[in-house]
Amino acid sequence: MLRFLLLGLLVLLTTIAGAQQMSTVKGRVLDAQTRRPVPYALVGAVGNQLGTSANEEGRFSLSIPPEYQPQALEITFIGYRKATLPLPVPAEQEVQILLEPAPTQLANVTVSGSALGIVRAAVARIPRNFATRPVQLTGFYRESSNLPEGRYLYLAEGVLRVRKESYRTAHPTGGDVELVQTRKYEAHDTSRTQLNWQAGPLIPHRFDFVYNRADFISKAHYAEYDYQIADVTTYNGRPVYAISFKPRSAKANYQGRVFIDLDSYAFLGAEFSLTPGGVKRYQAGFAAMGDYAYSRRSRQVSYQRYAGRWYLKRVWDQAASQQPGREYQHTSEFITTAIDTAKTRRPAYADRFRPDDVFLRNAVAYDSTFWQNFTTLVLPRQVEQQLLDEERQRKAEQLFSDSTAAAAAQPVVPDSVVPAPAPAPPAAPRRKGFLERLSYSSSLVGMPLQVTEGNLAVAYAPAGSSFSAVGSSQLEPRRLSVVPRFDYLFRLSPHWQLHYGAGSLRGALRGGLQAAGVHYLQNLSRKRRPVYVRAGLDYSRIVLRQRLGRFNNPDAGLQVNGTSLDATRLAVGLQSITKGLAPQLGLEVKIGSNLYIFTEASYCIQTATTSELLVEEKQGFFLSRAAARVRLPSPDVQVRLNEQVQQSAPFVPRPLLLRIGIAVGGH
Repeated sequence: MLRFLLLGLLVLLTTIAGAQQMSTVKGRVLDAQTRRPVPYALVGAVGNQLGTSANEEGRFSLSIPPEYQPQALEITFIGYRKATLPLPVPAEQEVQILLEPAPTQLANVTVSGSALGIVRAAVARIPRNFATRPVQLTGFYRESSNLPEGRYLYLAEGVLRVRKESYRTAHPTGGDVELVQTRKYEAHDTSRTQLNWQAGPLIPHRFDFVYNRADFISKAHYAEYDYQIADVTTYNGRPVYAISFKPRSAKANYQGRVFIDLDSYAFLGAEFSLTPGGVKRYQAGFAAMGDYAYSRRSRQVSYQRYAGRWYLKRVWDQAASQQPGREYQHTSEFITTAIDTAKTRRPAYADRFRPDDVFLRNAVAYDSTFWQNFTTLVLPRQVEQQLLDEERQRKAEQLFSDSTAAAAAQPVVPDSVVPAPAPAPPAAPRRKGFLERLSYSSSLVGMPLQVTEGNLAVAYAPAGSSFSAVGSSQLEPRRLSVVPRFDYLFRLSPHWQLHYGAGSLRGALRGGLQAAGVHYLQNLSRKRRPVYVRAGLDYSRIVLRQRLGRFNNPDAGLQVNGTSLDATRLAVGLQSITKGLAPQLGLEVKIGSNLYIFTEASYCIQTATTSELLVEEKQGFFLSRAAARVRLPSPDVQVRLNEQVQQSAPFVPRPLLLRIGIAVGGH
């Protein structure tokens, strides 16, 4: 009796476990009239909270968790009536779904407004049609490089979590992406696949034209495009405008079509490509790619409605790269498989994919059973067969390698098998070019000053000349001056950095600073947001100048220390020049993909301090104006402060400087 009870319990547990398993629906979407595939048809379940997209052959695969079963699938595509597939369907059986075309004649639709007016209205209604709160999309990403005849050189895939902010405003800098699981395939001949394609998994942000307000829907660029109503079609039984846009000026970056719902003015998607000028401008940001520069680039983007709002559904991007000998195609694809409006917390900093990351650099080899519990974008049959063949070959080689290794452990006898040579080490990473190493920073320098208060009077009468200048100024006590500064940075290595900076001092006391030196940076936080300690050494030059006024010059060809001054009016000022070496110590924090905020303190060890009278021309072209300097003390110059004779300028910078700023560019 106990045996039968145990057997019954085992059957019950097996039934319950089977009921809790993930079910997978496989299908192919065909045109009901022609029986040809409908590429990239959208497949949704649970009101489009879950879904996928068909591939170019119309095939799809959708994994549905047990809590959403049974549900019916909805299959939609622009120009077709919606189709419904009741669930469940037989396991592992590819179901055919027929979509009925739903043509709409332009004559049967009342068109209100011009094409540009329709685009303007759609942009204005983005906050009404798209998400206004953060949302998390789970999706499948694939990037590949192949020859035009179809042979793949590499293929990398991953499941992503994409966090999007509100669509109310544009987000040109993107957003957060977290990698959940990845795999890759690389052909045996990798000599032609060294293109390190950066930022691929960020395409759900970068190429979401509504999210980042691409040029062709941006008010600032409307004048660069010619908009026309190309067609009126349907989507889910609703009329849809197909608005074409093409360049009106050489500044336009794109050309193509955008689809807009006639009633709600919601953007449903777009298909477009970069213009020749757009390719050049886009490529300018990647000038260091050299031979890997692409010649063409095309994109497709579509959205799907869920809970009254539209969300990104699919992104497809393809670039053609002309390399010596032949052309290559690089393709990136993303499909949203789940939408979550509740769990929208930003991923930890260490888990975020960064713009300079290369997706191909993940160590998980290709395995045909890898995605059993995930919804993926189905591979075309030809590609799938190629990967299966490669997988069998790899496993055979591994088996052969294991057997030869075992044979190598045995004593060597005649006719024994010689083990295969070890594989060549991976190619060294490409060295960054000059432009990739160049960056810049903008900062504010707090400069403490030592200024003696009082009435400053200066008299200058060069010997042998009728020119004379007598000026005075009231020196006010000033303890601190804030100097804007701009620096050029050049990375020698991930830790060492050269820089040159300059800034100007404004106000009653004017002048400027120049600094050149080297920095060393060390990341103190490997697992969280990078925090760098900055240590460096600068050679600095600080000039402080008190203007005394402008004076008539009666002498033609006035000579001052060998400099000829021909202007009829000359400006005279007293200045101090301080030179020195400045050790620095500070911190730098990464706050964006290529954005850093930093603060540092420096102490200038003064090596020379001089005072001089500056006599300048203030007429004529500024590049041709001459200036002469008279170093103090000089018999031609008298300097008095509160009637006391001075041998130097009564104002100098103090040695301690504080600086805070923002740097742009990677480390």
